[in-house]
Amino acid sequence: MYISKWWGDLIGGSDDSLALIDYLAQLELTNVTLNQILKDLGFDILLSEGDLKNGGNIGFDRRSTSGMFRVELDFACGALIDLSAIVLESLKSGYVDLHDLDEARQPCKLYINASEEDRNLLKDELNKFSRNPMSYDLAELVPSDDMRELAEKAKMIADEL
Repeated sequence: MYISKWWGDLIGGSDDSLALIDYLAQLELTNVTLNQILKDLGFDILLSEGDLKNGGNIGFDRRSTSGMFRVELDFACGALIDLSAIVLESLKSGYVDLHDLDEARQPCKLYINASEEDRNLLKDELNKFSRNPMSYDLAELVPSDDMRELAEKAKMIADEL
C-alpha cells in the first residue's frame, strides 16, 4: 500500500478513520467520485465556508438491521486528512482496498475518481492545516508534538496529491 508510510497511527488510527471506512464500504460501488464523497459527508459545505478548524456537521447515514442512524465525524480536519490519504492511495495504486485500510474488513477494491479541482480543494486544506495545526479543534485532544507530526504528514500528502 502506497500510503502505508502514513496510515495507521495519526492518520487512519481514529474512530473517525474507521467511520470513514464504514462509509466507503456501505457505498457498495467499485467506482466513486471524490466530489460525491465530499457531498455525502458534508465536506462540500465546510470547504466552501473555508473553515475546518472547528469541526462542523459532517457525517453520513448508515444502514443497520434496525434502520438508519447518523454517524458523525467528530474532527473534520482529521477526517479530511484521512480521506486525502485514501484518495492518494487510489491515485498512486489505481484503487484502494478497504482491507488494507482496516484488516478486519473483507478485500474490497474501490476506485476513486478525483478531478484536479477536487484534489486542489484537498491540497489547499491540507496546506492550511500544515501551516497552523494548533489552531484546529483537534489540538485540544492531541499532544502538540503529535499535532506537528500530523501537520508534516498532511503537507507530504498535499505535495503528492
